[in-house]
Order: sequence, then C-alpha cells, then structure tokens
Amino acid sequence: MTGGNFMECPYCNKKMQLGAIEADNLLSWTPEGENKGRMGRIFRSDRSPNSVILAELNVFSGSTVKAYYCIDCKKIIIDVPVTEE
Repeated sequence: MTGGNFMECPYCNKKMQLGAIEADNLLSWTPEGENKGRMGRIFRSDRSPNSVILAELNVFSGSTVKAYYCIDCKKIIIDVPVTEE
C-alpha cells in the first residue's frame, strides 16, 4: 500500500520512507554471473540482454530512481519503469 511519502513494508508491515537512489551513470540491475560489458555502466547497448534498466542516464543530473526504504528491515523497494524495447 502506497500513499504520499510512505509505503507499507511487505516484510514487516511498518512504514517505509520515500527517497531516491542516485548514480553518476546508467542505473540497472543485472543477473548474477552476467557480464555488463566494459561500457555497460554508460550505454544501454553494452549491457546484458537480461539487465533491467532502473534509471536512464541524464548527462546533467545523472540517474535517479524513486525508492522506498524500510529502516527496520534494511530493505529497499523500487518500481521498475516501463520501457519500450
């Protein structure tokens, strides 16, 4: 359940705080054992085909994705943006 700046943690049912994960390059999740390529941190074309892009690179501000953090469980929940393939 989400609402405003808080979400209910699916692990402990306590409140999670809305915030952001930021990076200076493309932000993605890649399955363990798959190589993301030498330039994979910058270019989508050099990533594993199974990578999930969490935030595109913006040359002026880096990459940012909204996320909820549970201080009790130390878990982060991220909604994966819908992208066109």
